[in-house]
Amino acid sequence: FPSHDRFNEHNVTTPEFTNSRAVAEQWCRDGETVVCRTLLRSSEGKGISFAKTPEELVPAPLYTKYMKKKSEFRVHVLNQEIIDVQEKRKKRSFDDDRDTRIRNLANGYVFCRGDIKEPTGLRDLALSATQALRYNLGAVDIVYNQHLDKLFVLEVNANPGLMGETLENYANAILKGIK
Repeated sequence: FPSHDRFNEHNVTTPEFTNSRAVAEQWCRDGETVVCRTLLRSSEGKGISFAKTPEELVPAPLYTKYMKKKSEFRVHVLNQEIIDVQEKRKKRSFDDDRDTRIRNLANGYVFCRGDIKEPTGLRDLALSATQALRYNLGAVDIVYNQHLDKLFVLEVNANPGLMGETLENYANAILKGIK
């Protein structure tokens, strides 16, 4: 897990992780929920399952402790500048059952820009995450755990979906850089 190792080397906070099933089993026995990441390159929650008991664990190259969150953000970084900040929020018109552990469109979550209350350090953590990975461009997914009053990087998307205002923000930043 080169990205997680680089995060550790650069003091970028992430949920605890391992590639050891034995460690993940112990986390379950300790009462933790374990995220089993069967796919390391995916989107929209594909390849993610949850385990509360050792028997529920599935073979995976990466296990992380599930991090409860009050809010989740996506911070877009280009050339070490923040060009967009979004918050994942529940879609009002979504009536289906939702798994609040995975905040994606299928579970009724959308990216929003208005009235975002950014936790202290959100932007600095996003910049640190992209610096640690040596990315010029990255959409950093960050969760905020209110109980711990702490931010955690879940991942950095090197190829985020770009459309609408986000695409415009990237285009404007690129044009600004050219000038």
